[in-house]
Amino acid sequence: MPRNPMSKLTVVTTSWDDGDPKDFRVAEELGARGLPGTFYVPIKPYQGKNRLEDGDLRMLSSQGYEIGAHSITHKDLSQLGREKLVHEINDCKDMMEQVLGKRVLMFCYPNGRYNHATIRQVREAGYKGARSTRMLSSTASFSAFEMPTTVQAYPHRGLAYLRNQARAKSISGLTRYVMKLNRFGRWVELGKELFNQVLTNGGIWHLYGHSWEIEQLGMWSELSAMLSYVAGHKGVDYVTNGQLSLLLQSRSRV
Repeated sequence: MPRNPMSKLTVVTTSWDDGDPKDFRVAEELGARGLPGTFYVPIKPYQGKNRLEDGDLRMLSSQGYEIGAHSITHKDLSQLGREKLVHEINDCKDMMEQVLGKRVLMFCYPNGRYNHATIRQVREAGYKGARSTRMLSSTASFSAFEMPTTVQAYPHRGLAYLRNQARAKSISGLTRYVMKLNRFGRWVELGKELFNQVLTNGGIWHLYGHSWEIEQLGMWSELSAMLSYVAGHKGVDYVTNGQLSLLLQSRSRV
C-alpha cells in the first residue's frame, strides 16, 4: 500500500477471469516478478471448461493472491431479476468464502455486463468493489463498483477498443484512442505506452486477461514481456484489486 495516503498514486494491479487451471501458470509468472494478482472465479466451470479445484483456490490464496467472485454460472447479470441476481451474486460470495475461509472483497461482472440493479445487488451483498471490462483507463477517479482496466492480454483490433469505449459511454476514451493510441498495433506495445504514461503522470495501470485465451493463442511470451516491463519500479505500488478498492475508498475519506 502507498506509504503516504495523500501522495500521487502510481499503481499496478492485475486480474484474471474464469478460474481456468492455467491460472496457476499466470500465478507463476506473477510470482517470479513479485507482482500481485486477483483471480475471479465462478462457482460453476465457465462454458464447460475445467475449473480450479477448491484446494487450488486455497493454495493460491495462501500464496498471497486474491480470489474474487465471478458469479455462480457466468450469466449476463444485466438480464436477470432480483431473485436470480441474489443467487448469482450473494450466494456466490457465501460459497467462495466457505471455500477460502476468508472474506471475499471483490466481484467481477461476467463478460462485463451489468446495470444499476446489478451494481445495487453487489453493494448489498457486502462486496467492497467490482471490476468491469472497460479498457484504456489509467485514472484513479472511478466508482468502486465500476473498476475499469487499462489493457487486456488479447490481440484486439482497433474496432474492439472503439466498441469498448462506446459501450462505456466514454467520449474521452474514444477521443484518446483515436488521437493518441490507435498507432499501437499490438497489445503489449499499447500496454507499455500506457504504463509509461502512468509512470510519468501517476494513475492506475490494470492488466486483465484469461489464462485459457493466453494458452489458446500462444501468448505466454508476450505476457512474460509485459509483466517484466511493469515489475520492480521504484515508487510504484503493486496491489490486488481488493487492496486498490480499499485504498481508493480510504483516500476519498481523507
